[in-house]
Amino acid sequence: MVLQSVEFENVSDLSRLIEVGSWIYMRLGPLETAIWDLIGRREGKPIYKLLGGGRKRVKVYASMGRLLDVDEASKLIDKYIDMGIELVKIRLRRARIEDDLNFARALAKKYSGDIDFAADANQAWGVHEPYWSRFDALKVAEELYSLGFVWLEEPLYKEDLDGLRWLRDRVDIKIAFGELEHGLSRFKVMVEKGLCDIIQSDVVYGNGYSEAVRIASLAEVYGLEYLPHAWDPGLGWLHNLHLAASQPKGLTRYIETPLDPEWWFDTIFSITDEKPEINEGYVELPDKPGIGVEIDFDKLKKFMV
Repeated sequence: MVLQSVEFENVSDLSRLIEVGSWIYMRLGPLETAIWDLIGRREGKPIYKLLGGGRKRVKVYASMGRLLDVDEASKLIDKYIDMGIELVKIRLRRARIEDDLNFARALAKKYSGDIDFAADANQAWGVHEPYWSRFDALKVAEELYSLGFVWLEEPLYKEDLDGLRWLRDRVDIKIAFGELEHGLSRFKVMVEKGLCDIIQSDVVYGNGYSEAVRIASLAEVYGLEYLPHAWDPGLGWLHNLHLAASQPKGLTRYIETPLDPEWWFDTIFSITDEKPEINEGYVELPDKPGIGVEIDFDKLKKFMV
């Protein structure tokens, strides 16, 4: 009934709107990860050890969340370098592609040899314009490769599977994809069709650890990288950290860590008894049972409605 009062220019616009909310439904991640936390507490082990992982720490890459100017971004990147971080993912999707590219060019020139860059185009969401065409994505991908960027993330709408294959066949930069996907069969299609070089499933957005470790194994079999998406507030980030630590270092080199805005990382752990610390570019795995932190329910009360 609500949609009857909304005008859409075409069917594609309506399908994008439906896709925006699709991750909320029919996904078991929030429940399944909570069950793993309970199992860990019962067994007296952290989740990553229950999954067979032996890594005590995982290398961080800094993930920017806003469209910044060069000066604003540089202030943050200087801090990331001081933290020992070696890779920063910038955010693209300005109104003009040339403005995105000028931003990327300026940072690549300023920090050449000091830090590596990746870029997130956020096209898979399809929440708002601008929507890139395949040729837009091709132009950006070729330019970023020439600047030394490590990967380009979500360059096309998530349903344009043929477009992703078309793009990957024509560029040398690595293509990353998959943060909004769920279901092992969907990822199987992605790898068999050769849509990307880096799989980015999310243990919470998907169907939990049981599915995620199979997706990681699928990526390993096909010679791809597996870098979990990890922008979920607090506990979601921690669950993806446990997932990353359960995988071989060569398969999962980094854990994505939201460090822009600066207050974000502190805020997402404002209701827990402890906050993970980043030291020399790495984050240590909590060694307490389950997810490794406790919820402070007194702090949680101020967020209750």
